[in-house]
Amino acid sequence: MPTYKLMYFNARGLAEAARWLFALAGQPYEDYRFKEGEWDTFKAKTPCGQAPVLVVDGKEIAQSKAIFRYLAKQFGFVGETDLDQARGDMIVDYLDDLRTPLLAVHHEQDETKKKELMDKFKENVPNFLNNLEKLLKENNGGDGFFVGDKLTWTDVAFACNSAILKFFLGAEFLDAYPKLKALIERVESQPAIAEWIQRRPVTNM
Repeated sequence: MPTYKLMYFNARGLAEAARWLFALAGQPYEDYRFKEGEWDTFKAKTPCGQAPVLVVDGKEIAQSKAIFRYLAKQFGFVGETDLDQARGDMIVDYLDDLRTPLLAVHHEQDETKKKELMDKFKENVPNFLNNLEKLLKENNGGDGFFVGDKLTWTDVAFACNSAILKFFLGAEFLDAYPKLKALIERVESQPAIAEWIQRRPVTNM
């Protein structure tokens, strides 16, 4: 059986979805979190100079979606058919349109520019969420998962990314999207994920 080491900062961020998959699979791994100042030492040694990095039997995989997709395949959390897998990939890629502008808001130091970026995001987010709810409804009327009849990494990716929306917009933003809200509840109520959420280190994001 492979040995896994997931290396990231002491944050949920781009590594949390992988942690959820480890929890769902019941797969032991080392959740290595860089200590203060330690990243500068590791950065030059990583494949892409970025975190997270997954080490599998001594071999490194970088880029969060490559890690996430690899684990999903290893643990059986992908669509049953090639079409379902492609649609699942499409939705995960689409989630970048949600995360990228919010990260820009988070990292902007100028308060005026930060407000402008946030206002622009709030203007665009309803269209984004409407599209996601429509995609969800196309599969079993939106009462199950994004693709197929079982939980996949696509559902985990959305539920994880919803946390950044709650952080910036408050939990009530989902009230207008009942199918998406119910999907998040289905994912977060999975016993392994619920247990992980209860015991994981407390961080802002």
